[in-house]
Amino acid sequence: MSETIRTVRPDESEQFERFLERCYGHRRGSFSRDWPVLHELSEDLAACCLVVESGGRIVSHVGAFPLEVVVGPARVMTGGVGGVGTLPGERGKGYMSRLLEASIVRMRERGWALSALWGDQQRYGTFGWEMCGMVYTLVLNRRSVERYGVRPAEVREVDPSDPEVVERVRELHATLPFRVERPLLEAQLGRGRVFLGPDGYLVSGNEWAGNLDVLEVASPPGREPELILGAMDWTFGGSAEVRLGPDEGDRQERLARVMNHWRLSPQGMLRIIDWPRLVRSLGPILAQRAAGLPPFATSIGCRWRESVEWVTVEWDGAELSVEPAKRGEGTEVELPRLTALLFGGPQAPASRLGMFGRLLPVPLHIPPLDHV
Repeated sequence: MSETIRTVRPDESEQFERFLERCYGHRRGSFSRDWPVLHELSEDLAACCLVVESGGRIVSHVGAFPLEVVVGPARVMTGGVGGVGTLPGERGKGYMSRLLEASIVRMRERGWALSALWGDQQRYGTFGWEMCGMVYTLVLNRRSVERYGVRPAEVREVDPSDPEVVERVRELHATLPFRVERPLLEAQLGRGRVFLGPDGYLVSGNEWAGNLDVLEVASPPGREPELILGAMDWTFGGSAEVRLGPDEGDRQERLARVMNHWRLSPQGMLRIIDWPRLVRSLGPILAQRAAGLPPFATSIGCRWRESVEWVTVEWDGAELSVEPAKRGEGTEVELPRLTALLFGGPQAPASRLGMFGRLLPVPLHIPPLDHV
């Protein structure tokens, strides 16, 4: 039986949706409810969905979707991998492996420097993804917030499909220093409950009354605790869990001050796709972090299987430059380990990268609303 690797066609929207439901065992319509864009695939979205066709039907899929990740002053084009699945009767034939390898090649061809997914270390580690990065979950309750004299903001729950709501959230979202740009914002807001206050918004993952699962909160004047308490009043909740990246400055300090406790977890699974391009993309935040350090030049090689990509990072005390070449002896690191060194985790100390390690880890954060 002939097998073909290709992208999904826009006119296959319904067949593709039924395929995903069967792969995951979800109820009919669950994917189009959370992602209405799947119901009528655009050409751009369909081109991100790589499938194996066998016997005239889709039997396996790996999606790689563009995420423009904002890391303070830097921007990194990232491939968000999701929808990985094979029909139950077709598993064990190597389809997923072939599609993942092909997706890595396609992401590099598209100029994406990094990839992110949320899955199993043993499953995806074989292909170079590494569990790393850091997310803080702060747990606030009424007592911890009110002890500091915080009064609830006047919030209201709003329709996430209302164009005025979408535009207001878009404006406020743009003020967050660590975020992902959202051309499909309306579809993403539909995955949660949206609350608007006079100077901010909050999105909660819970669909019912009670405690808040805060997927995102933004308030340019710094009134996040007031927003959270106002939303808790609306839902009759007693606590809220808030996820933050590792270097969110004043926002993190304001919320940490009123929390009851916290925990640390991985950002997800990340993979370097194009090492020179990634370091160049991160250049602005690396330069920001190098301020005050003495001049240095460090060559780092990213090894994956039989190939090595080299980058030399030089800091002259005022400007940071990135050269896609090896200068001097240098340090060679396996791709998964280097990914963990770059974004943080317990796998290895960044000090092994010399002065360059003083700039790490990079505080990349991909909020839950942007998970693929």
